[in-house]
Amino acid sequence: MSGEESQFNVQGYNIVTILKRLEAATSRLEDITVFQEEANRQKNGAEAPAINATHSPQGNSVSDTLATVSSASSVSPGGVTSHAKDVPAEKKKSILAFEQFIHDFVVPFVNTSNHIDPVVGESAKALADTFVEQTKFLEIVSESKKPDMTDPLLGQVLAPTNEKITKINSLKDENRRSTYFNHLNALSESGAVFFWIGIETPVSYISDIKDSAKFWSDRVLKEYKDKDKVNVDWVNQLTKIFDELNTYVKEYHTKGPAWNGNGKPFAQAVEEFNSTAKAGSGELQQENSADASGPPAPPPPPPASFFEESSASSSNTAESSAGGMNAVFAQLNQGANVTSGLKKVDKSEMTHKNPELRKQPPVAPKKPKNLSGHSTSTQSTPTTLVKKAPKKELIDGSKWIIQNFTQNDVQAPIIIETENSQSVFIGNCSDVTIQLKGKANAVTISETKKVGVVLDSLISGVEIIKSHKYGLQVIGLVPMISIDQSDEGSIYLSTESIDNDCQIYTSKTTALNVNVPEANNDFKELAVPDQIVSTVKNGVLSSSIVEHAG
Repeated sequence: MSGEESQFNVQGYNIVTILKRLEAATSRLEDITVFQEEANRQKNGAEAPAINATHSPQGNSVSDTLATVSSASSVSPGGVTSHAKDVPAEKKKSILAFEQFIHDFVVPFVNTSNHIDPVVGESAKALADTFVEQTKFLEIVSESKKPDMTDPLLGQVLAPTNEKITKINSLKDENRRSTYFNHLNALSESGAVFFWIGIETPVSYISDIKDSAKFWSDRVLKEYKDKDKVNVDWVNQLTKIFDELNTYVKEYHTKGPAWNGNGKPFAQAVEEFNSTAKAGSGELQQENSADASGPPAPPPPPPASFFEESSASSSNTAESSAGGMNAVFAQLNQGANVTSGLKKVDKSEMTHKNPELRKQPPVAPKKPKNLSGHSTSTQSTPTTLVKKAPKKELIDGSKWIIQNFTQNDVQAPIIIETENSQSVFIGNCSDVTIQLKGKANAVTISETKKVGVVLDSLISGVEIIKSHKYGLQVIGLVPMISIDQSDEGSIYLSTESIDNDCQIYTSKTTALNVNVPEANNDFKELAVPDQIVSTVKNGVLSSSIVEHAG
């Protein structure tokens, strides 16, 4: 017992220990009270509990979602289960709070969405199912130490979440002519919120995604404000989901998922969770076998063949590249015999024992040979660079990759249809023109030469890195342009961007001209300063732009 704790002993009992036990008992009693209240609500039929998957008047989607919540985590928002023997004795408060959040805010939103339109209801149901998948992940987080972020198993655990987010985006893309396209866009924008688990500042990230979704939900509000209260409620409920999720994350996961520092290894936590969920799912399926209208058991996790193949290929590469080092370690592991192959040096060859050797002038080092082992020829052979294959693809529905294009690969401009949730990366291209239609999130242009980019509008901005003789034309609104280690560039700004105070940041950049529109549909060229003069006065460095007059 420490000296500090020994000061609080009363008749052989340690007060600190008693207080800790009292606090644990109080917490347990609070949980039991919550459990009992939920059981009473189930008994009296006051509200539909998550575990029983009671049929709602709006159809099966809400029932399915509630059943999925219960089967995924084996605990209803209150914590009461019909197969409690498969559940740990105490569940983390953060998990119970997240389940309660789904029950109180996400499920009513699904109900309202079903009232509006079947496709909107299906998209909202997919949103709710994604929250359920995130519940599973947070349960594993509460029991596991933080894994390596490159662990393929982490990708497998998150794969179902990514699939459901993709479904939300697909529903929007497949129903572009729908009357409720603004609803579907708002839900599609909302899908990005689930990536808060990979952000170090999730609170601000959730707020940013809320603003992106608000762009579309405001259109819904404007259209139905004086026409239909259901659609107005739908917008308010979607906003409430963001607000409550932010409150939850602020309390339990302020700096990202709260991994358990004293928990199990990640692989073990995943295995135990899967076995528990499988056992609970099987028992729940037996209980509901008599009810033909009951929801089906959740599908098994998707096959992990992709991650296994990737892992196998990486391990093979690592083994082949580490072959030489393995041989080195094999030599070192010989122990006392490690020096058996060394050459014995005679005392007459030792400079510290033979003073005559120290009097000799040093020998000039030999000219190094060609590293390939062959003698250096009089005429060196130039290295042949292998051109990489051009690449234009959309990854996970959120990021466009345009790489390795030259004028020999494509003659006409490369045209991409972008969306608010998508970013665009343009890299290692030369002598091509790229047009981005629609409003994207952000654009990055890296290591290009003689590339022209024409874009409509962006939510974030453009970043140009290590590019030469580039051109950028803005048709709509771009709030910010950042240019680093680039030269000989031309930027053509739109009137809308200028009116909204578009900011241009430059560093290590030369020969940059900004062109602004004039009244006669012509452009006026403005040069960005390259030279800065600095002076030190009274211990303070003062810098100013060098002006070239005349």
